[in-house]
Amino acid sequence: MRIRRGQMNRRAQRANKLLCLLFLLAAMCVALLPTESVSAGGALEPDEAVLLPRGADRTIDLAGFVGQTYLQAMLAQGNGIFDKTGGDDSAAVTISNADEVGTAVNQFDSKVSNKVFGMFENGQADFQTLLSNIQGKSFSPENIRAGLRPFMAKANLKPGASPAIALDSSADMALLASGSGTLVKINTASYFYNVGYQKPIVQSGRSYGVAPGRSLLDASDKDYLTELAHYMDPGTTPDAGPMYTAMLKVLTNCDTSAFAILPTGGQVVATDFLTIYTAELNRHVMVNLDPKQHPWEIDLAEVTFLNSYGAPSGMVMQKGALVPGTATAYYAVGTKGSGIGETRADFVKLATRITQYEQDPNHHPELVNALVKLTPILDKKILSTVRGDVLRRALVYLNRPEFQSDVQKHPDDFRNAMVAFLKQINADNAQITQYVQSNP
Repeated sequence: MRIRRGQMNRRAQRANKLLCLLFLLAAMCVALLPTESVSAGGALEPDEAVLLPRGADRTIDLAGFVGQTYLQAMLAQGNGIFDKTGGDDSAAVTISNADEVGTAVNQFDSKVSNKVFGMFENGQADFQTLLSNIQGKSFSPENIRAGLRPFMAKANLKPGASPAIALDSSADMALLASGSGTLVKINTASYFYNVGYQKPIVQSGRSYGVAPGRSLLDASDKDYLTELAHYMDPGTTPDAGPMYTAMLKVLTNCDTSAFAILPTGGQVVATDFLTIYTAELNRHVMVNLDPKQHPWEIDLAEVTFLNSYGAPSGMVMQKGALVPGTATAYYAVGTKGSGIGETRADFVKLATRITQYEQDPNHHPELVNALVKLTPILDKKILSTVRGDVLRRALVYLNRPEFQSDVQKHPDDFRNAMVAFLKQINADNAQITQYVQSNP
């Protein structure tokens, strides 16, 4: 059948109009779809699996920093962990209804709810009565304690309960349940929140981690060391290499891919390690990463890696002597505070003795030399804080801005050298014990 030109033109015009209408409808549908916001640091709107979702302004996805060191992710201007956490501290939120806060707390790890509700005579009911005084009002982490403090005098606390701790805990719960706190996503199953870090107050802030099989918890140093000791018991985990690999991949390359392949217990330990490490690193940045001032993230990592010797040997350094014990021995309460840093002299002494043993020509000097070669520190002040302790040397190197581009060039070499050293001290644990006891 032949079609006249006029008919063909009219049909073409109708087709063009139909196509235009279809394009317009498609554009309208796209505009109505929810958008997924991406920041310069790769922060995505969190998915619904996250216990307490946050917007892009309060979310950091470590996947957006792959190829950079963890310190670079911490220090990235504007979109890094330190800047976003600091921004959150001054950003106000509307405090949720007290009942909603109580419901949220009941979704956290029972250690959290037991601690918070347990300070009040009537538990959750009294906790919610306290928070009802500030619900619907606007507060930031900077000023919520001042807003809640006037009502603490009438709070129905148990005898002996600390009003200061009750105030801090209640404020944190209100903030978390109301949208405050910076979310750092390790992967879809492991993440943590930073709340209330106030420069230059190095004692400020709390971090709450979530991992497979374990809901939100602000693990203390003691909690973490207990988890570590249990997980690394030779009867439970004869080879901690995969866990150390997962940790070091993040510290050297922001690569979290090894987290998900760990057993559930290993994922909890690795998540709490990174949660606490981030908290302490945040505080260390407040003092310009001076190795002599509050190097608590370095302490945490050194004790963690030293347990490659401690777990199979069953020995720890206490008050300058090698004695039976687990990693929990490295938590202590001192005159100026509590935590792993209080036992620094002991675990540094042990790490130094282990370095001396392996550096002996008859043992494995090539492993020590590999780490020294990968960490060329020339500054005498920095060297004075790490001399003789190859573990601390490597960890200080990871947390100095001037060395980051060097680490970035060969993260695999750094990680492999560290894991090889840790596996060797694990294998040599009996000989190391004998050596240390012979050289007190």
